[in-house]
Amino acid sequence: MRRKTSERLAASARPVTNLASGWYVALPSAELRTGPRRVTLFGTAHVAWRGEDGQAHVQGAVCPHAGAALFGGRVVDGTLECPFHRWRFDGSGACVSVPGRRPPARAAVTALPTRECSGYVWVWYGAGPPRYEPPDLPGLEARRFPGIRGFRLADPTRATTRRILENTYDPDHLVALHGLTVAGEARITFPASGGKALNGAVPGTADGGATAAGGGGPEDRCDATLTWPSYRGPLGTVSNAFGLNADEFTLRLRGWASCQEIEYFADGRRLYRMVLAVTPIGEHHSVQHINAAVDADGAGIVGWLRSLVHRAEVQVAARQDLPVFDTLLPGDRHGIYVPGDEAVRRFRRFYQQWVELAQRG
Repeated sequence: MRRKTSERLAASARPVTNLASGWYVALPSAELRTGPRRVTLFGTAHVAWRGEDGQAHVQGAVCPHAGAALFGGRVVDGTLECPFHRWRFDGSGACVSVPGRRPPARAAVTALPTRECSGYVWVWYGAGPPRYEPPDLPGLEARRFPGIRGFRLADPTRATTRRILENTYDPDHLVALHGLTVAGEARITFPASGGKALNGAVPGTADGGATAAGGGGPEDRCDATLTWPSYRGPLGTVSNAFGLNADEFTLRLRGWASCQEIEYFADGRRLYRMVLAVTPIGEHHSVQHINAAVDADGAGIVGWLRSLVHRAEVQVAARQDLPVFDTLLPGDRHGIYVPGDEAVRRFRRFYQQWVELAQRG
């Protein structure tokens, strides 16, 4: 069902606007095997394929010769061959072979900067070369690490990238939407000298992460830490039964303008980590990706049951968000603010700097 929904959204995709420069998921690594694959990104069709060395490439899907779709071709001798006239293109996008003649000097397709890590093929969006690397968590690769139990989610939604990512900076919705009743209040802080917890307070000036390469640009990240006390109510009952409740829960966030790394702790003990990423198919058409690795938390049946509880925590929360995402008004509207929205506003200012960076080219 999710795949059919994603394909339907891709068919009706329109060019995206107000999109931040950064790394986005083209597709999961496991879905790119030997043949070329069509992927719709930023409202435009692209082709993904692997060379002889296994390296992933993502390029424009239209052959510059006669306009044929390159994803209908095949991979031959480490090049992508057009199905129409057998022109071949290498990983850089250059035409390297034309039957019976020398390739025209200007014959090429656009090649997007591409990386492969954390179980995904990533592409860079925006002017100029990449300014940082995508999140690389080896434990998220396919079941190669003993004691680690992983799971993935891929959910199509009508939300924009910014709407999906800013959700992590909104502690109020933990109770309002997800019903996480806790023995106190959820708080969010930013790494800053003199910064205050944003449970209604205005933060000080934070550095939010390393400065972007080259100087003079936006900060690389908008990092944050969310904390909340022990669970109560039905969730508290379940957590107590599995020995998963704690005096304090902590969510550590490394936040870029296009993706996030998240670690979840209970009384200082890490329970799981995950990557939250987005595929911007088109205007208001996205796929939310979650790739999580649950740390070993007990042996045998106890560890297995605990891992199921952690998976349910993430999966239920994500599925509760989706109906809201799908019914948000079009556009990244700002609405009426209350003090508890200050962290979301902070991320929106950060995000907009990376939008402006993408538009400079």
